[in-house]
Amino acid sequence: MNINAESFGQVVLLIVKGEMTADDLAALSAVVDHQLALEDVIDIVFDMQEVPFVDSATWEFFLDLQDRLAERMGQVKLARCDENIQKIVEITRLGREFELFDAVEPAVRIITV
Repeated sequence: MNINAESFGQVVLLIVKGEMTADDLAALSAVVDHQLALEDVIDIVFDMQEVPFVDSATWEFFLDLQDRLAERMGQVKLARCDENIQKIVEITRLGREFELFDAVEPAVRIITV
């Protein structure tokens, strides 16, 4: 797995390439923790276009991250998921936990009220 980070103010975009499995969680966690050390980060968007597989340990990591971001009034967003990942989100009803986007641009926008 390869991860690149881009910052859009209060939103961090993590561009992930490769399978996301338990073997990669230490590296993923280190990248996320580094980004969350910046106090202004609210949302984390994962660009999943080049992610063919996400295992259950990674989904659990995403859920834990969602809880951490909720404390900042933020959330985990998933962009450009392939059909297999979309199907997993649908079957497991994780769509209630994560917002899915067809493109990166709307996912990184902050909506202010």
